[in-house]
Amino acid sequence: MKKLILSILCTTSLILSSLTTPAMAGSYENNNSWPQGPSVNAEAAIVMDASTGLILYEKNMNEVYYPASITKILSSLLIIENSSPGEVVTFSRDAVFNVDLDSSRIGIDVDEQLTIQQCLYGILLESANEVTYAAAEHVAGSIPAFTDMMNERAKSLGALNSNFVNPHGLPDENHYTTAYDMALITREAMKNEIFRKITGTRTYQIPPTNKQEETRYLRNHHKFILKNDYNYEGTTGGKTGFTRAARYTLVTTAKRGDLELICVVLKVDSSKNQYEDTIKLLDFGFNNFSIYPIDELEFPNALSESPFFTRYNSILNYSEKSIRIDEKGFLVLPNTASSKDTKKEVSFYPEAKIKDGQNIIGEISYTYDGMYVGGADILYKNVETPSLIHRQLDKPASPQQPTIYPELEASDGYFRPIIIGLIVGVFVLIIGLYYVLVERPRLKRKRAYYKKRANRKQYYSDDSYLDL
Repeated sequence: MKKLILSILCTTSLILSSLTTPAMAGSYENNNSWPQGPSVNAEAAIVMDASTGLILYEKNMNEVYYPASITKILSSLLIIENSSPGEVVTFSRDAVFNVDLDSSRIGIDVDEQLTIQQCLYGILLESANEVTYAAAEHVAGSIPAFTDMMNERAKSLGALNSNFVNPHGLPDENHYTTAYDMALITREAMKNEIFRKITGTRTYQIPPTNKQEETRYLRNHHKFILKNDYNYEGTTGGKTGFTRAARYTLVTTAKRGDLELICVVLKVDSSKNQYEDTIKLLDFGFNNFSIYPIDELEFPNALSESPFFTRYNSILNYSEKSIRIDEKGFLVLPNTASSKDTKKEVSFYPEAKIKDGQNIIGEISYTYDGMYVGGADILYKNVETPSLIHRQLDKPASPQQPTIYPELEASDGYFRPIIIGLIVGVFVLIIGLYYVLVERPRLKRKRAYYKKRANRKQYYSDDSYLDL
């Protein structure tokens, strides 16, 4: 099998060598061919493609600002990753009283109990600070332990210019982030189906608890999701934030077709401007860029047209080829460019990597004017070739059930119609022989007897007539 994979890799490398050129690093900042974005009020902003991580627009994206409650995107992701929805959270005194009583809350009492799922709705819809505190305590045991998890997770995503000292985002001079870092964190969070569902929910109800007899009615603060005052087609999620130090902060995700965008605006002077800035930036992204599935571009066409990947080859046929492109790979380009304007680089790994049950043997990446604009994994699938031996032939005959014709039994009834036909034929032959040898002579003798008898009657009848 290793030799087969090696031969396939070598063959594919030869096929693709004419298609690839070295990739180049770069940024679109000095690129005249890149679409120019709008002017916005936000001091920092970014628009990122969710599938590739490509930055479509940026303004001070690496400058440090206070995030306020958009911090809860990272907190919620960690809570989801380190607990189950049905776990019960019991609110400590610290969770209730160690957060600003005038900040966003849903009125939880000491020793009140909510499930993790209810907590997540309280965090992402109502931005409840005491709920965030309690859920963080439940997951990590303490707030310092939880913030350590936050910073470690952020660094693992490439968010290198952020530092978090609490799970809710209330003011602290050591609690800061950047537009780019928040886009990376949001991109990872939106890959989680639980987070995606909750952040895109308009309203939610928490039924009576052990301390509260009334139902709590929650409503999302994000106006695009709530469709209150502002509405943006294709909005899939987001989170609001506000403190006097941070001013208005807003994260929004929106999807149209295969293109999903992440927009972050930091330190906006008013609630109105944060939504108007976001609309401008999302419109810029959707109106000026297009997304293409990489498996439908010329890479798979090269495979199908190659003599090594024909429909006559049982191992490397086009309809069920061993090497294919991950269908989750996308290429994002300005509308003024096409895939022919990109440069491609194909690389293979020394050993296959296993991800989601698939063998990843390499990757293909695309650059446009020196910028990375998309890529996809190259997958290897072990395709089984057809066998001429019937699978039932490998089944041994049972010693408890001997048979005169074991080869017929092993064929699982394949010769039964023939056997039945032979039995019927023999039966018909016996009947035929019986008729020829026994029944036919008897009938012949019987007819001869009746014929003689009839002749005698006629003779005596004629004689009587003559005597008259």
